[in-house]
Amino acid sequence: MTEEVLGKTTGESPPQGSECVMVADCGTSSVRAFIAEIPATGDNYRILEDLSFPIELTDSFVSGKLSRQTMDEVVEAFTSIMASAKNYQVKRIRAVGTSALREAINSDVLVERLRGHLNVDLEVIDNAEEARLYCDALRLLLQRGQKKLSGRTLMIDLGGGATCIGLIHKGKLIHSVDEHYGSVRILEQFQALRDSSEFATTIDRYAMGAARMILQRLPEGEINNLVITSGDVRKLCSLLRPQAKKGSIEPLAVKDVSAWYERMQSLTPSERAKACGTDARGAALLLPAASLLRHLSKEIASGRVLVPYLTLRDGLIADQLPGSHGSYYLSSADLQAEGSQLVARYGGDQAYAHNTASLATQIFDQTATLHGMGERERALLEFSALVHDIGSYINVRNRHKHSMYLIQSVDIAGLTVIEKEMVANIARYHRKSQPEPHHTEFQSLPRAKRVVVSHLAAILRLAYGLDVERTQRIKKLRCEVNKGRLLMHVDRRQIALERWSLDNKAGMFADVFGLQVVVVAREES
Repeated sequence: MTEEVLGKTTGESPPQGSECVMVADCGTSSVRAFIAEIPATGDNYRILEDLSFPIELTDSFVSGKLSRQTMDEVVEAFTSIMASAKNYQVKRIRAVGTSALREAINSDVLVERLRGHLNVDLEVIDNAEEARLYCDALRLLLQRGQKKLSGRTLMIDLGGGATCIGLIHKGKLIHSVDEHYGSVRILEQFQALRDSSEFATTIDRYAMGAARMILQRLPEGEINNLVITSGDVRKLCSLLRPQAKKGSIEPLAVKDVSAWYERMQSLTPSERAKACGTDARGAALLLPAASLLRHLSKEIASGRVLVPYLTLRDGLIADQLPGSHGSYYLSSADLQAEGSQLVARYGGDQAYAHNTASLATQIFDQTATLHGMGERERALLEFSALVHDIGSYINVRNRHKHSMYLIQSVDIAGLTVIEKEMVANIARYHRKSQPEPHHTEFQSLPRAKRVVVSHLAAILRLAYGLDVERTQRIKKLRCEVNKGRLLMHVDRRQIALERWSLDNKAGMFADVFGLQVVVVAREES
C-alpha cells in the first residue's frame, strides 16, 4: 500500500530506529522507484519519494533486443534514482526487471552497464517471483484494511508487455503463470489499425482468446475473487468510479466496464482521448485492460472485479520489512501447497505424494547429526518429495527424467533459480542412476549445491523405497545410527518387500553418508 508522495527534494537522515531503502522496477513503459522509510518494527512504512521515468522498452518484443538509445535512457533514469537514494542515505537497494528484459536477448548488456557504472544490480526476475511479489503486496493491502478474501482468488497484473497471473488459495500462492498479453504489446501488434474503426473490435476479439487461455491454464476449481491491477486498470477505475479511494481495494462493476467499452468502440482516437481525459495513446492503452477484464469476468460468471491500488514496488518493499525473509521466499507450508497443486495438475496421487514427503522429512529430522542441514534444505526436500513422481503424467518409463524437466519448465514461486534446479535434480535422482560426470544439469550446479542435492536425493530414495505398493502402509519410522548402519525401525512385521526395495535404493545413501541402511521390523509381542 503506497502513500502520497511527500515531495521532499533534499535528503534527510531517517528517524532513530528506522532506515531508508530503495526499490526499483524496470518495466515495459517506464522505470519506477520508491525510496521508503522502513520502521524497526511493524509494517507501517512511508514513501519518501515516488520516482517515475517514462521509457519505452517495446523494442524488446518487437525486435527481440534493446536498442542503444533505450539502454542509455535506462542508465540515465537509474543515475537520477541513485542520486536521490544517496540523499536519503539509502543502504539497502533492490532493482528488478520484468517481461521486457526477460525477452530481450541483450538484456545482460544493460545489467552489466548498470553494475559497472552505478553499482546497481538489476535482477531480471522470472514470472513466479513477480507473482509472489504482487501477492505479497496484496496481502499487506488487505491486512492494513482489515479485509479478507475467502475462497480462491485470481490475482492478475496486466503489464505493458505481459500479464502476470497468480492463484491464491487460503492465503497461499499455489499457482503462477504468465500470458503474452500486455497493453503496450497489443498497441504495437495492432498499430496498423490504430486509426481504424476495426481497432477496438479486433482488440476485443483478441482479449477474449487471451482470457480463455488464461483460465484454461489454471487448476480446476471455482474462482471466488477476481483481482486485477495495473496503471491502466487503476486509470479505468478512476474514470468509472471517481469516488474510488487511492490506497484501497475497490470493486468495479463489469457492466460499467462493458458499457464504457461499447461507447469507446465507435469513437475516433481523438474523441476517445477527450472522453478519457488523456492523449490518444493513453486512451488506446485502456482498451486492452478493459476488454480483458470484462472477458475474464464473463468466463468465471463474476459481476465485479476488485482493483487494488498497489504496484510491484509495494511487493518489493514488503520484502524489506522487519521479519521478512527477503526475495524468492515462501514458507515450507506455502511450498507444500504449491507442490500439492503441481501433483494435482499432473494427475498424481496426493496420498502417496504427501506420505513420501512425510517419510522423507522424518528421515531428514532424525539424521540431522549426519547431514547438518537446516530448515531451507528441509523445505527443498519436502517439496521435491511431493513432486518427484509428476513425470509419470508423461510416461512411466524414465519418469524421473520427465519429472526433472517438468519442474524446470513450470513456474514455481518461492524458489530461486538455483533452488529450482536443485529440486529438479533431487526429483531426477529419486530412482535409477546416481549423478554421473556426463549429467550436465547436475554438474552445472555449484559444488556446494551438488553436495546438498546428493544428500537430499539419497534421503528421498529411502522414503520412495518404503512405499513400493503406494498404499502408505508405512507412515512412521524411527532412525538410529548403530555400528556403521542406519537402522530404520518401522511399525510392521512383514517387511520383506520393503527390504527388497531398499536393497536397490539405499546405495546412494551408503555412498553419501557411509552407512549401510537396514529396515528393522516391529518385534513380535
